[in-house]
Amino acid sequence: MKYTLPDNIDASSCYLVPVPAALIPLVAGALKHFEDRRVWHTDAEYEQAYNAFAALQACFMKLCAEELIESNNRLYRLLDTALFGRTYTVESTDPLVVIPELEPARSINYENDASVLGKLDLLLQLTDNALNGTETPNYNYAPSVKALLQEVITALQNTGSLDADMLAKLSEIALLVG
Repeated sequence: MKYTLPDNIDASSCYLVPVPAALIPLVAGALKHFEDRRVWHTDAEYEQAYNAFAALQACFMKLCAEELIESNNRLYRLLDTALFGRTYTVESTDPLVVIPELEPARSINYENDASVLGKLDLLLQLTDNALNGTETPNYNYAPSVKALLQEVITALQNTGSLDADMLAKLSEIALLVG
């Protein structure tokens, strides 16, 4: 059976045809039949029909691709918020507009102390300050564990009331902490 393409194909005059999402691959596959040159009377009809049906199949696929891309974007925003502390806001749902837009590249700098990287940095600062006495942007406690151990070792060396084994162990702890 050969088909004749209507003369008045116009993309602006379309019908909305509900196709259940599960059937889209089957419907798109059935339209593949119309991409065969042998089912059309003339080569000109074949070329027009091929383009028309390919565009229709692209519309089917675009819906799936947009959902997939948006699900990837949601996952990216979730990780970006958790790891770096970036805050995203939904301005509208139809069409979906989320600000700020996703950047093509991400720096390693975090934006919020409540993020995973922010908490990790706070823990590193706390450890460095507590053990070594290093002043950090968030912590400047004194004296440090290292300084306190050194005071104990010095006091015990001066009084001589600690046996050599215990003094060696305290010195080892001080070296490990330092």
